[in-house]
Amino acid sequence: MKKFINPASIVALCWSAFQIYMVYGTPLDLIVAVPIHIMFGLVLTFVIHPLRKQDLGHFSVVRASDYLLAAMAAGIALFYLMNAEALTMRIAMVDPLRSIDLVVGIVTIALVIEAVRRALGMGLTVVILVFLVYQFIGPQLRGVPMLSIIGHDGEPSRLFLETFLDVQVLQNEGVFGIPSIVSYGQVFYFLLFGAFLQLFGGGQLFMDLSVLLVGRFRGGMAKVSIVSSTLFGSVSGSATANAAVMGMFTIPAMKKSGMSAEESAAVEAASSTGGQLMPPVMGAAAFLIAQFMGIPYAEVAIAALIPALLFYVALYFVVDLLARRKGLAGLKRDELGTNWNSVLKRLYLLIPVFVLVYQIMAGRALSSSTLQAIWITLVFGLCTRVWEGFRAEGGNGVLKAAGSVVSDSIQALDSGARGAIAVAIPCAGAGIVVGIASMTNLGLTFGSFVTALSGGMLIPALLLVMFMVIVMGMGMPTTAAYIMGAILAIPALDKLGIPALSSHFFVLYFAALSMVTPPVALAAFVAGGIAKADVWKTGWVAFRYSLAGFLVAFAFVFSPALLLQGAWQTIVPAVATAVIGCYALAGCVAGYLRARNSLLESGLLLVAAALLIAPVFKASLGGLFLLCAVWAWQSRKARATRADCTLRQSGA
Repeated sequence: MKKFINPASIVALCWSAFQIYMVYGTPLDLIVAVPIHIMFGLVLTFVIHPLRKQDLGHFSVVRASDYLLAAMAAGIALFYLMNAEALTMRIAMVDPLRSIDLVVGIVTIALVIEAVRRALGMGLTVVILVFLVYQFIGPQLRGVPMLSIIGHDGEPSRLFLETFLDVQVLQNEGVFGIPSIVSYGQVFYFLLFGAFLQLFGGGQLFMDLSVLLVGRFRGGMAKVSIVSSTLFGSVSGSATANAAVMGMFTIPAMKKSGMSAEESAAVEAASSTGGQLMPPVMGAAAFLIAQFMGIPYAEVAIAALIPALLFYVALYFVVDLLARRKGLAGLKRDELGTNWNSVLKRLYLLIPVFVLVYQIMAGRALSSSTLQAIWITLVFGLCTRVWEGFRAEGGNGVLKAAGSVVSDSIQALDSGARGAIAVAIPCAGAGIVVGIASMTNLGLTFGSFVTALSGGMLIPALLLVMFMVIVMGMGMPTTAAYIMGAILAIPALDKLGIPALSSHFFVLYFAALSMVTPPVALAAFVAGGIAKADVWKTGWVAFRYSLAGFLVAFAFVFSPALLLQGAWQTIVPAVATAVIGCYALAGCVAGYLRARNSLLESGLLLVAAALLIAPVFKASLGGLFLLCAVWAWQSRKARATRADCTLRQSGA
């Protein structure tokens, strides 16, 4: 227990306790609870991300400044708590700001920007600073040629500043707007659940289950990586966390089986990225879709299912064809490291997941549903450990088992809160941008710009949005990239007549795929570091392996059937042809279908994949014809090669 007696753990445990109290105790109004949630994140960030890395664990004058910033954040949380009634009762944009409100507002924005810089680097920080400059110089741009289109109303004055701070920190807009509300009310609890499930054996269960299901197939460990990352990612919702946790197990095993370091890391990076797209959790961005659209999260999760499965099906086909091309065998029985008897004894760990999914689909409150799943995990963990301890050591074993449950529970509360920094801080930072875009109508302005630049044509507009989201997502968490893309791109896509759900998923997919798109592919960098691979090459290989995500994203814009929108007579053929298209795409990416591809054959397979995934029946028929033609040609080529080898062997 001594390991939890340190400033970071104390803050993390208090944060978790506050969040749990907000469910079971007397909840505060959002205008107070959300700022306190964010301030906990700021305090924890300044404690565990010092100004100088070498000061971590040591005290110095510079380190004292970190604690000073943490104290300022704690003071702001206290301000919101002590002024709860006044903040709740005030009329936004009507009641004037007090001097203390101005100070709190300015300090809050400064602290959030510094926390973003420390926790996430310069990517999102630069974006926030650019938007802040735009907020205050935007009126002057109206008279500048070529830039007048993005100018906005308002003149720099005290009233202009007060209005800005009112929106940013005294309402549930800006810093404490929808992104931060989602972090406070939903994502934090899922991160806690993921931490509890991991510490009580869920991660290892996912790995062992994957090994038994696909480990003995051709290219076994690569397929284990896909299945385990699907299972773990559907709960964790973080590409980098997924790559770090699962990659430690899968990447060395893939390298041992005969895959190169870059290929092994790329498979794990692509698999981990897909976890952000797989229900039930999908990361914070999916909760934001539900909040932005005002629909139940269950609808978002259901709509996400088919595209996510297509992504993983395509990746599975890629690995299978690569293994066929390279002659990679699966694991032998004695190499599995587990057995069905062991796994079946731990399947109870899936019960909390099933309960959670049921609660989500039933429309229950996400916070209380997640805590209920945590309690179930705890009860099962306690019963199992106590029984094992009793069988091994009697009463003494029971005490040890109970102690281990308490210790792991505290550890889960600690690590869950620490992990929440990766969501709370970018949400607060992105909230600044959202508030500015709202005040300046930048979304509508950007929408007009995209429409004008694309000539009102859908595909050029989609390509523009795709490049914008990917570029903004480089070096930025998926959540922040999605928020940026949503506030700028959704109005443009709306003008083009694209359904809202398709628009949000289009932006989400490219925000996620930025994790495996060079030059800054964070998931590929994490996996490449574990594999000791060339991270640049890893990024490009992971990008190729993830191409299905690009095609699927364009497909559901043209046909919402892939998002399970519409009649089943439309959905079934769209899904069937998309699956076949994923196989054609895998043949192109792997460079092998029935034999090694020529350049022409790879090109034909890429065209076939695009036509099959496209939601147009005649186009899909054309794609199927191309796929069959390449299949037949390569089968003939493979038979000829085998016959030639047989003749040579008989001649020898």
